Amino acid sequence: MADDNSVYRDLFFEESDDNLQALNDNILELEQEPDNIDLVNNIFRVAHTLKGMSATMGYDVMTKLTHKMEDIFDLFKSGKLKVTSDHVSLIFKCLDKLQELVDDLRDDKELSEEQITDLWNELDQVEKGVEGNAPAAEAPKEEQASEGPQELTTDFEKIEEADLDVIKKAKAEGYNAFAIAVRIDAGSLLKGPRVFLIMEKLDQEGDVIHSEPSTDILEAGDFETDFKLIYLTHDSKEQVEENINSNSEIDQVIVEDFDPEAKPKAAEAEVKEVAKKQASPAKEAKPKAAPKKPAKKDAHHNNRNQSIRVDLTRLDNFLDLVSELVVYRNQLEDAGKRNNADEVRDSMEQVSRLTSELQDLVLKIRMQQVSVVFSRFPRMIRDLANELNKDMELVIIGEETELDKTVVSELSEPMIHLLRNCADHGIEQPEVREKLGKPRKGKITLAAYQEGNKVIITLEDDGKGLDPEAIKASAERKGINTEGMSEREIQMLVFHPGFSTAKKITDISGRGVGLDAVQNKISELGGSLEMESQVNVGTKVTIKLPLTLSIIQALMISISNEDFAVPLDVVERVVMIKDEDILQTQQQEVYRFQDQLIPIVRTNRLLGMPEIESKKKFAIIVKINKQYYGILADGLIGQQEIVIKKIDQMLMNINKYQGATILGNGSIALILDVNAICNAQKVANS
Repeated sequence: MADDNSVYRDLFFEESDDNLQALNDNILELEQEPDNIDLVNNIFRVAHTLKGMSATMGYDVMTKLTHKMEDIFDLFKSGKLKVTSDHVSLIFKCLDKLQELVDDLRDDKELSEEQITDLWNELDQVEKGVEGNAPAAEAPKEEQASEGPQELTTDFEKIEEADLDVIKKAKAEGYNAFAIAVRIDAGSLLKGPRVFLIMEKLDQEGDVIHSEPSTDILEAGDFETDFKLIYLTHDSKEQVEENINSNSEIDQVIVEDFDPEAKPKAAEAEVKEVAKKQASPAKEAKPKAAPKKPAKKDAHHNNRNQSIRVDLTRLDNFLDLVSELVVYRNQLEDAGKRNNADEVRDSMEQVSRLTSELQDLVLKIRMQQVSVVFSRFPRMIRDLANELNKDMELVIIGEETELDKTVVSELSEPMIHLLRNCADHGIEQPEVREKLGKPRKGKITLAAYQEGNKVIITLEDDGKGLDPEAIKASAERKGINTEGMSEREIQMLVFHPGFSTAKKITDISGRGVGLDAVQNKISELGGSLEMESQVNVGTKVTIKLPLTLSIIQALMISISNEDFAVPLDVVERVVMIKDEDILQTQQQEVYRFQDQLIPIVRTNRLLGMPEIESKKKFAIIVKINKQYYGILADGLIGQQEIVIKKIDQMLMNINKYQGATILGNGSIALILDVNAICNAQKVANS
């Protein structure tokens, strides 16, 4: 069993992370809805799955703690124990410990019972405090015993025509088709993993064409004891039976010849009512579908950033595109040998199209929802509220927004810093808020949305805001010159290394470190950070992140004989203008566009480049924050698809560029950060 388990380590880690996050989310919800029995049942089911998985892998310490925690859930379920804030806090401590155990296993560390002794004892005390408490798992067993097991049959409820066609063709080609019914031991804690191992062995000798319940239900272990398969193989009936029985915890197996011409007996047997509850017809297994298996080449990778879950339809599209690309590559080689210029040109057009589609698809495959990071924050804010004796809530908007996985994985640390500052320094005590005429409960809003080729993340609180006078006084004590700074620039000093206005250092924040690390991390990711704050109104932090490693459409322009790229998604129009079209107001140069005067940005001056004398220039009209700007260029090169590459940190700090790209001739062109350039122009004119 140990050899088998080593193959499934990565799968175990991924599933455990998902189940622990699901438990965190559901327990948080249960605290708000303690009488929601459906929620309790779901929690119990997820905990049971987690226990079964850890037992399968032989991780006894983790199994023991999960089992004890499951007993508490069973007391919630039976109504013998009320859901209280203290009980919820204890469960959260267990979930944190379980995550710690999973991380230790991921790092190949040995687990010991000493790691869980204190928590196990706390859970035991709660359990003993419930009068007349019976062992959690006994009642269901008694109910099962009284009913008696159903007869095991190979009757199927519904089989798709497409599956029947596959079976008919396979039988014509000499395959054997078998209807298989398997019953797992009633006391098994490992139903999902057992099915996984059975499927694994069957797939080595043939193909599973259909299953009841569906494969996703089987994989989750969310069925009673029985499941059925239709199986194509060259093996004999006896060999198939022997293959299945070689697995442990098998109670009964039936293998019969399957006739694709015979109709399912769904209307005849009462047992189908049970099957309907277990199966999900809308999610019927497709031909050759089976429980997901970890890729063998990645079986021993323990780094959680080495894998990403991908929608199977995207992988199918990827395979189709690569297959088509191979066809046109062969045509291209053949046409080249025959010196047929027309065929070469046609094939090149197809290769170009397929390359663009592949680029777009690879980008989508790398994308991951920010919910991967955001989902852990409601629990964190709940814990901080208890620790700080504050009343606050976290509202999350746009968690389905997608970013490149490399950015998502790096986003957690800076967001934790910012949220902790909101909770500790932003949100006031309930009594203070009441005196200010605010609701006693503070509100923190975390939002994400895509804007062009950037993802915008905003974090807003309705707390006390940042006092410019307090920041200025603190800055002067530290020897920082604030002369001539605007209020906003003074407020941004909180991101200065070693800067803090906290009068009391806490475990949450206020050590004089943190916010500078946030800005550094966002800069490393090629993004920017801005902040707006009003005293007693609140603070809003806006983070703009580029879709790094992305392929975008860009408008190539020249400024002072140098090539630059402007992301096409922000470009509204390109107009040719003469010097006399540019008007001078008291504050700035403007151009009349759509019956309004819009600011003109002399890009060469902002970038410190020499001006070229010419009678005409091009204005790239862009729209930033509902305001039009005209970015001047000396020449237009044309539209081009480019790959964004990261640039040196020193160039990033100039805050004018969002990356670079390599052109067809091998030269490098910088990609202008249009947002930053227009904001710099706005500040200069204010």
